[in-house]
Amino acid sequence: MELKAKGSFYRDLSQYSNRELATEIQKILRQIINVQNISQIPGLKKLKKYDPHYRIKVMENYRIGIVIRGSNVILVCLGHRHNFYKSFP
Repeated sequence: MELKAKGSFYRDLSQYSNRELATEIQKILRQIINVQNISQIPGLKKLKKYDPHYRIKVMENYRIGIVIRGSNVILVCLGHRHNFYKSFP
């Protein structure tokens, strides 16, 4: 899979200084690059009513918003679960 990221993802990532969160995100990104099929991505869930939009759960309280088009995985945003669904999709 080809991994891309939008500027909004980097902006959201820079707001958090938690090292444990950063290592979990790195682990997930490595797994996304190495998978052959979308169903192999751990913690991936399709959002209802939005066709290419998915979310990945990170550390119980954080979510990564992604858009999948073909073999491209686009990281859109990162946020705490209380605020994440207000801004994504």
